[in-house]
Amino acid sequence: MPKGKSVTIKLPSSDSEHSEGSPAPSESSLSSLESELGGSDKIPKPSGEAGRPGRGGYNLEDQLGWGEDSFKNLKFVNKAIKKHLDTTKCRSQQDRQALDTMCNLVTAKFPDMDSFENCWPILDLIQMCLKYLSSRAWQKRRISGSSSRAAKGEKSRGKSPKSKS
Repeated sequence: MPKGKSVTIKLPSSDSEHSEGSPAPSESSLSSLESELGGSDKIPKPSGEAGRPGRGGYNLEDQLGWGEDSFKNLKFVNKAIKKHLDTTKCRSQQDRQALDTMCNLVTAKFPDMDSFENCWPILDLIQMCLKYLSSRAWQKRRISGSSSRAAKGEKSRGKSPKSKS
């Protein structure tokens, strides 16, 4: 059996042994970890899925705290989605550059959106809209597919001889 490499990390045993410029062992290294993992001043995304408040998710309008009128102004996002994204695909299947473009467009129109980590309200709006639009596109394909099959079946029945006389 091949041996794996082992790495030994020697930690300083006292404050005098640590190098200058690095935090003392007694200092919390969590502060740097928090800043790397999103301990920023921006508003974090709540847990769960937007639009599913009864099932572990949250109401996006309530989370934004903008009020009904301000929230209705986000309707332009629907038009932008139809212009910049593929409405037959869900958000996870969209081009990342197109999603970034959407975030930039919405943030330019609504500067308050910049106070949210990773544009999560915009991405949630996109997800909800695409979830609806892509399911509608799927239903239309399914309906048109079954109606075209039915039409083909009718044509073949019409062509087949059924004479009893």
